[in-house]
Amino acid sequence: MRVLVTGAAGCLGRVLIPELLRDPRITQLIAHDRRPVADRDSHLQILTGDVRDRALRTAIKTADAVVHMAFVVIEGHLRRDRHDRRLAHGINIDGTRAVLDALNPGARLIQLSSASVYGTSARALTESAPLAPLPGFRYAEDKAQAEELVMAAERGGLSALRLRPHIILGPHAQPFLRGTLRLPFYPKLPEPAPLLQIVHEHDVAAAIAAAIFSEATGALNLACADALSFQAMQKCVHGFAIGIDPKLARLAAKWAFRYAGIGPDPAWTAGLDRPLILDTTRARVLLGWRPRFARTTDVLVDTFARVRRRQSHLIPPN
Repeated sequence: MRVLVTGAAGCLGRVLIPELLRDPRITQLIAHDRRPVADRDSHLQILTGDVRDRALRTAIKTADAVVHMAFVVIEGHLRRDRHDRRLAHGINIDGTRAVLDALNPGARLIQLSSASVYGTSARALTESAPLAPLPGFRYAEDKAQAEELVMAAERGGLSALRLRPHIILGPHAQPFLRGTLRLPFYPKLPEPAPLLQIVHEHDVAAAIAAAIFSEATGALNLACADALSFQAMQKCVHGFAIGIDPKLARLAAKWAFRYAGIGPDPAWTAGLDRPLILDTTRARVLLGWRPRFARTTDVLVDTFARVRRRQSHLIPPN
């Protein structure tokens, strides 16, 4: 099988590409990204460019399965262009259209979406819940719109599976997320504090690898079974954290993004202030998904213990 991965040089791609290279059923793996992909293997073909480039379409047409992960997650990475909404939206939405238009009939699509498409919920949501991203949270709004494009293609006969992972952590996770959890303070919200879930990057990669060879279609939620408040997660990392006025936290995020070019759209902080719980039964039944890091504390321990060891050069990076 020939498999093509967009967004292959991103945080999750660094885990997924080695996972797919170990699968003997994949005879050729094509890794595409705007940035160079570090992996090297005789079965790996590396393409560099924009997901909207016409040159990528030729490669997509030869693929039996496409894993679409190309997406602007942290606008700060765009540097001076981070305030250009049209640029990020174009990569996210026009890029998804370009992938869909280039797919061969009979090819399979695995789309990496996000739990953020649901908005907020204190009760566990199944995949039948409506898409209701938080207003103004542009990342979530684009993820929902990209899903709608894929759903329209599904109605036309495309075999597609949309994966909706919650906050992805692990040694390769977004530095913004790791850095936020490392901070010794948190936005102090009224009790009971809103609960969130996380999921380990290796478990998301395992779900993608299984999805390529599965016949499952529609959407699947991915998350640890338990949920903790953001405050509790920080205390797992530090043992102690100080509550601050959430308005101050939001102001700091806005300043860092607008003037220093650090971090994501400040609307990310709003997502951390609201509960969001997922029901993952469907992934377990249809994919046989059994996360290796089953509990939130397991994910946090692995994320920060391995990062600390890598920084002290006790183990080499993967």
